Amino acid sequence: MDRKSIALIVACIAGMIGLKYVADLIWPTPTGARPVPASVAGTTASNAPSSRVNAPPAGSTQSAPALPSGPVSMPAFSSAEETLFLENDLLRVTFTSRGGGARLVELKKHPASVDCSDGSAKGVPSALNRFAALPALTLGAGPLTGDGLFQLSRSGAGIRAEKVLTNGLRVSQEWFLSNGYFFQTVVTVENRGASPVPVPAHDYVVGAATPMDRHDMAEVQGAYWFDGEKAEQINRPWFANATLGCSTISTPRTEFIGGASNVVWAAVHNQFFSLIVQPERSPAGVRVVDMPLPKPTPSELAADGRLNPDPHAYHTALTYPAEILGPGQSTTRRYTVYAGPKEYRQLKTSDKQLDLVMDFTGITGFCAKALLLLLNAVHSLIPSYGASIVVLTILIKLAFWPLTNASTRSMKRMAALQPQMNAIREKYKNDPAKMNQKTMEFMKEHRLNPMAGCLPLLLTFPVFIGFFFMLRTAIELRGESFLWCCDLSRPDSVYVVPGLGFIPLLGIQGIGLPLNIMPLLYLATAWWQSTLTPMSPQMDPVQQKMLKYMPVFFGVLFYNYSAGLTLYWTTQNLMTILQTKITKANEGTGTGAAGTVVAPVQPGRRKGSA
Repeated sequence: MDRKSIALIVACIAGMIGLKYVADLIWPTPTGARPVPASVAGTTASNAPSSRVNAPPAGSTQSAPALPSGPVSMPAFSSAEETLFLENDLLRVTFTSRGGGARLVELKKHPASVDCSDGSAKGVPSALNRFAALPALTLGAGPLTGDGLFQLSRSGAGIRAEKVLTNGLRVSQEWFLSNGYFFQTVVTVENRGASPVPVPAHDYVVGAATPMDRHDMAEVQGAYWFDGEKAEQINRPWFANATLGCSTISTPRTEFIGGASNVVWAAVHNQFFSLIVQPERSPAGVRVVDMPLPKPTPSELAADGRLNPDPHAYHTALTYPAEILGPGQSTTRRYTVYAGPKEYRQLKTSDKQLDLVMDFTGITGFCAKALLLLLNAVHSLIPSYGASIVVLTILIKLAFWPLTNASTRSMKRMAALQPQMNAIREKYKNDPAKMNQKTMEFMKEHRLNPMAGCLPLLLTFPVFIGFFFMLRTAIELRGESFLWCCDLSRPDSVYVVPGLGFIPLLGIQGIGLPLNIMPLLYLATAWWQSTLTPMSPQMDPVQQKMLKYMPVFFGVLFYNYSAGLTLYWTTQNLMTILQTKITKANEGTGTGAAGTVVAPVQPGRRKGSA
């Protein structure tokens, strides 16, 4: 095996081992992100009277305005909690006097759990900001909220939370529901005193990215913010500060601070739902704080092998610098809020590019959006989403059929002419330049294209990755059943084998190994496909064996991914097997089968085909 082959194999293995961190590699660490030094984290808002909003230019020695930082917590309350709620046909938002914000945002059309074994939760609606330390859509816990107790009241069609501070500031917040998943909120800070009052640096809380239930994928939970040009995600890999998955060599981060008066929107999200806040005027920045949640007990982990053993919430807030309000002056801020599913058709209705929260960026994102639209188009004709995935996979395979067919034939021709090419290499082995020249002349003579075998892979890879990102977070698949799968958005576990411990490569997070049928079918079809697909004649036996066992590695790596994704891969493998068999059946004599030795070209004669 030559050095290039060894380097290629090592690179492939390293890439696959770090595949779970591929999102962190595709979307690099945000340029505005930084871990907060201890000296900054210990600064309080009251010690920073600066009212400048814009951050200094890069390289400037001028200090930035003091903004909120450090841990997030809610003060202890001695009085009883009061709640009021607003609702329409899609949302029910519960507001609390403790913090003066939205304690829960319930999505009526989406149950909290669609797990086959958890029928009791199917009648409970999903709720955004569940398990959070602070209410969403509020000024948080700080100098502008005092003891945190607000007076709630009805205000026309909305709800008002109001509080008067001891320094004469009156703080009020109002919320109004509109149609669909959008609603409005207005925050007013007014100086009712006779002298100027400093308004300290403070947050406006977007909410917390929390799991919908205890099985949620931590990899697709986090925060986003959009600066008008690009959206940046802050999630578990960013806080782990890991390099190729080796978190032990780096110090984990606890807080993200970014933005420079360019925040178009900020969002918290989990696998299927998102809470997005769009300020009318940009704040100074955005910050995200990593907040560990209570861990499941050992007995709970023993009973359920798919529980998340280390759940986290990512508290997200817009940040505002200090300012001074003169007597009778006030400042008012308006926000538009989206609270609902990460559904492309819903998010695309906004002109602020809210659909970026779905991770649909770059060429793979373009493919993911196109595939999602095609999947919904097929589903409009076929009631089952599982059957729609099968049909869409077949249609895509048929579209690439001529290309992959030509590639297979080219590889077979290469294999048939390999003895002659080996003879050329042996003859000129001491003269590499001459060997390459003669090899290229020979390939040109027989109309061979060395890239023919790679071209289909290069063209279909974005589609493959697009399917991965699309099916991983497609709300359309949540709760959709197909054959024995009761939920295509989750692994199709039919049984848990007891006695097996923590297996991070499989995504198994507790005691017991779930028996997932779809990944096993994928393994079987991938192995079958590898026995039928012709290997490149330039590969040595070691490389061929590695490629043969590669499906096993992928099957283990994706064992605990959604059934919809493994359904696509299994269907893709079956279609490839069918195409390979049809291609072999249609081969005539003289087409250059793998075992055929083609006679050398005689001088003065041109050989049109192998």
